[in-house]
Amino acid sequence: MGEKILEFLSKQKTLLFLIMCLMVHAFNAVLFYCIGLFPFSVLNVFSTIFYATVLLCFKKNTDFYIVFTYFEIITFSFISELFSGGAFCYIFYVVGMISVVFYLLPPKKRMKHLFQWIGIIYAIAIYLVYMKQICLFPEYAQIVDSYKGKIGFLNLGITLFTLFYISNLYFFEMNAASDTLTYCSNHDLMTGLFNRRFFEHIMQRNKTENENDYTIAIFDIDDFKKVNDTYGHQAGDCVLKTVSEILEDNSQQDYVTVRWGGEEFILYMPQTSENEAYNHLEKLCNKIRSTTVEYDEHKIRVTVTVGMCTGSDLTDYENVIRQADDKLYYGKRNGKNCVVR
Repeated sequence: MGEKILEFLSKQKTLLFLIMCLMVHAFNAVLFYCIGLFPFSVLNVFSTIFYATVLLCFKKNTDFYIVFTYFEIITFSFISELFSGGAFCYIFYVVGMISVVFYLLPPKKRMKHLFQWIGIIYAIAIYLVYMKQICLFPEYAQIVDSYKGKIGFLNLGITLFTLFYISNLYFFEMNAASDTLTYCSNHDLMTGLFNRRFFEHIMQRNKTENENDYTIAIFDIDDFKKVNDTYGHQAGDCVLKTVSEILEDNSQQDYVTVRWGGEEFILYMPQTSENEAYNHLEKLCNKIRSTTVEYDEHKIRVTVTVGMCTGSDLTDYENVIRQADDKLYYGKRNGKNCVVR
């Protein structure tokens, strides 16, 4: 449940950030009006109108919304501090946005570093306003002095919440990207099966384990080139997916199904004797033989030829694969649509 929420927040992060900004400014407009700081209220009304307009025109995945928002926030913060003489700690917004803009804008955005430097300049300018006690509305000094602690704490809280929210989304996206990269490196993207690289990795890793009988079978789809030539490569892709699903769905949980390359698949069956493996492979072949692959208006029937070999020593698995491959080609030369052991 938590991951689904984070996934939703990640996908809608720009829109949600704009809504949050709208709500903060709308709240501030009412707050400052109620405490009698009318210039601040007017400033927040203009910002509220800005965000309402942006949201009305919002289109997904448009980076300039973030750029406009960034400059609105740092400019708003600078003007607010000029109004208050640097008493309301809007520098927190600027410092926070220097980090946030780097995350919200995509990596391809080369101007991110320039935006950050502009934010740093704004932060320095706000600090100078505070140090020099520059104030455009000194007539509100008494009210400002009365509320500066509370408003400063409110601005700190909003900034910390934003940074907490953004940092958690960042780590979620990094973990998701890492998981996707790992999946892509270990799986065949068309069929979803393990790929050859991952199979060889786990076999190398398991070489030190004591293994009783194990069987490796190599499947080859018969006349696959004819399917591609007759119905097109997309039809061939449907055939590959259908065969892979049958192999995966009708095998035991500890079996490993692999897209070996092209129209070839490997099924690794640990703790499986030759007779057990042969019976299982016959069932798989019958299942594939009786399955109709539907593509557009075509109904395609396919068969597979299988070569299998049983071994007892995992350090010799490459030789077992070679023997299974030799038996596969024997079956291909002698009628196809069979299991050779």
